[in-house]
Amino acid sequence: MKEERKYWDEQIETMPLDKLRQLQEERLQALVARAYEKTALYRRKFDQLGIKPHDIETIEDLRELPLTEYMEDFCRTPLLEKMAVPWDEISVFGSTSGTVSGFTQPVPFTKRDLEIMLDQQARSYWAMGVRPWDTVMVTSGVDSIRRGFGQLGARFLFDETGRRNLDYQIKLADIMGVTIIQQLPSLMLRFLERARELGSEARNTKLRMIAGIGESWAETYKKKVEEEYGVAFRTAYASYESGMLSSQCGHGEGMHYWNDYFIIEILDLETKKPLGIGEEGEVVVTPLMLEAVPLIRYRTGDVAHLLPYEPCSCNRTQPKISMVKGRVTEITRVAGKNIMPIDIEEIIASIPQLGDQYQIIVDRPGELERLKVKVEHRPEAKDIGALKNQVEEAIYRDLGIESEVEIIDVGGIERALFKAQRLITTYK
Repeated sequence: MKEERKYWDEQIETMPLDKLRQLQEERLQALVARAYEKTALYRRKFDQLGIKPHDIETIEDLRELPLTEYMEDFCRTPLLEKMAVPWDEISVFGSTSGTVSGFTQPVPFTKRDLEIMLDQQARSYWAMGVRPWDTVMVTSGVDSIRRGFGQLGARFLFDETGRRNLDYQIKLADIMGVTIIQQLPSLMLRFLERARELGSEARNTKLRMIAGIGESWAETYKKKVEEEYGVAFRTAYASYESGMLSSQCGHGEGMHYWNDYFIIEILDLETKKPLGIGEEGEVVVTPLMLEAVPLIRYRTGDVAHLLPYEPCSCNRTQPKISMVKGRVTEITRVAGKNIMPIDIEEIIASIPQLGDQYQIIVDRPGELERLKVKVEHRPEAKDIGALKNQVEEAIYRDLGIESEVEIIDVGGIERALFKAQRLITTYK
C-alpha cells in the first residue's frame, strides 16, 4: 500500500526556522516596496512618518510601520487608493461579513491572490486531517472555502445542495456519505442535535470530522461534541481580507500559523505595543503575498496569544497561535477585569443542565459591577432556583466577578442565522 502523504507542502511545512525567517524577511521587503510604490494609502501613511521602504529590512523593523485600521484605512479609503494593481488584473471579488462596519466591504483578488488563498486553505485542511477521498459539505455558505477543499482534491457538495434547508442537508449528508462538514461551531451543534431528532446519529454515519471556522467556541463544547457524537473537531483561523492564517494539526494545543505567508503580532489592547509569547492581546497580521490589496500590520480585532515554541509531533516547524477567544469589541469590563463571552461559555458548557444558548446583557456604558447573563436550561432541569445559584457561584469561582443570571426555557433566545450574537447591548 502506498504510504500516505503527510504534508501539503513538505518543504515549507518542515523548513528550519532560520530559513523560514529569511523567507519572511525577503517577502516583507518586497511587500513594503510594492505597497509604497503602488498604493496611495501606504505611500500616504509612510510619508506621514518619514519612512521609506529601504528602512524596513527585518521583522523587528516592521514595528516601525503604522497600523492599518479596519474602519479608517480599510473601509473608508476608496478602493482604488488601496489597490496595487490595475483594475483589469482583478480576477474575482469577495467581501467581508460587515459585522463591524455595518456594511460588507469589497475584497478584490488577482489570479495569483486566488491561487495563494486556495493553497493556504488546502494546506490548512490537510493539516487538520482532510484527504482527497473525503466528501465535504460546506454549510457556512462561503464559496471560497468550498474551493479550498476542491484544491486539496476532496469531492464537495455545491452550495445549493439542500437549498439551505437544514433537514434536507442532514438527509443528503447521510445519503452522499459526507465525511467532513465545515460550519460555524454554534450552528454545527444545531445540525447534530437536529440530526438526532430525525433519527440520524452522527456516530452511525460516515461523518468523521467537523471543520470549525468563523467564531470562537468553548473547548468544553468541542470535547462534548467529540465524546457525544463521535466526530473529531478541528479549528482553522482566517479572515477574508488576509487569507487562512492557521489551523490545528491534531497534535497538542493551538494552531500552526503559516509564517511563510504571514507575520503575526500580538498587541496590547490599550497601548498597542507588541506583547511577548503567551501574553493575550489583539492579533495584528501582515500578509506577505497579497497583490491586489496589500495589508501591513492589519488590526484583525481578534483576541489571542502566541504559544511558546516547541517541536510538534506532526513535525511541522511553523509556530503556533492559541485559539481565538473572540473580538476586541466583545470585551466587557466587570469589576476591574476583562470578560469575554467565551469565558462565560466555558462555564455554561461545564454545567449539564444548561443549554448551549446564552447572552451577556450590557445595559449601561462603562465598567460594570456585576455581569448580567441570560442562559437557557435543558428540559430535564427541575430546580431552576438552585441552577441559577450554581451558575452564579461558578462564575464567581472561575472569573472572580459577581453576576446576575437569568435561567430561561429552551427557545427563549433567538437562534442566529450566521454568527451567534452573544453580547447584547440594551442602552442607547
